[in-house]
Amino acid sequence: MSKLTPTFDSKKLVHKFPPDMPPGEALSVTIGGVKKGLLDSDSLIIKPFKRPRQQRELRSTLVEMEFGQRIIAQELRVDFTTGEISVVGRLHSAVFLYPQLLTPRKSTLKTYYEAKRGRKLLHAYSQGPGQTFINIDRVFELYERVFCVNTNSAIAPDGSKVAVTTAIPVTSKKIGDIGVHISSDNTIELVAIDPPSGNPELHGIWMVFAHLWKNYPHLLQGKLAIITDTELGKISAWNDRTEPFYDGHMLPEGVDIFYASSDV
Repeated sequence: MSKLTPTFDSKKLVHKFPPDMPPGEALSVTIGGVKKGLLDSDSLIIKPFKRPRQQRELRSTLVEMEFGQRIIAQELRVDFTTGEISVVGRLHSAVFLYPQLLTPRKSTLKTYYEAKRGRKLLHAYSQGPGQTFINIDRVFELYERVFCVNTNSAIAPDGSKVAVTTAIPVTSKKIGDIGVHISSDNTIELVAIDPPSGNPELHGIWMVFAHLWKNYPHLLQGKLAIITDTELGKISAWNDRTEPFYDGHMLPEGVDIFYASSDV
């Protein structure tokens, strides 16, 4: 469908599909021009950083929903206060069925802006059955803890390869209708000398799992989200448990991978 662009003060958007819209198993929605802000501890609005004379590119959010069966979408509802997206329609069937809220079997969210060299992806995630959101911070509320993990590698003077992984575990708590409080209680730093061949970022995340299991098992309780800046094309299969994450092992149950661009 075409891009939906709400006005800045919109609270809800309702889009009715044409009555003759053909059935399908997936629905793709792009919403552009949605603005967001940060509040500091004094409740003052913090404007996003930008270099002098730099024009901030407008962000767009792409939401893709797969239903696993043919449906006829009749209405799309977007609540910009709660960040929820709902699809009203009916299953494609010879038997008449009343319209209902349709729950996707799988959802994918991507936020990006258009750059000179093409689309610049800021962050992305995919999830299984459940409520679909347009705000990544609303998604994080579904997780007990979020780990931001990054690995940097270099060659030491003796010729060995050194990979340093830093993980920052954070928790988020909703405040009112639109606020989210984010806090971190510690930082994890791990060093690997001559790590196994392959992507050192994945080895670093696996080291974090092993470190937590051994030393801080309480940090592995509940659903966990891992934010990384690598292997975007594999994240959906990892979260679906259809492709091994590392060394032939699937992601541990309750753990999902998110993507965020390293330079934003």
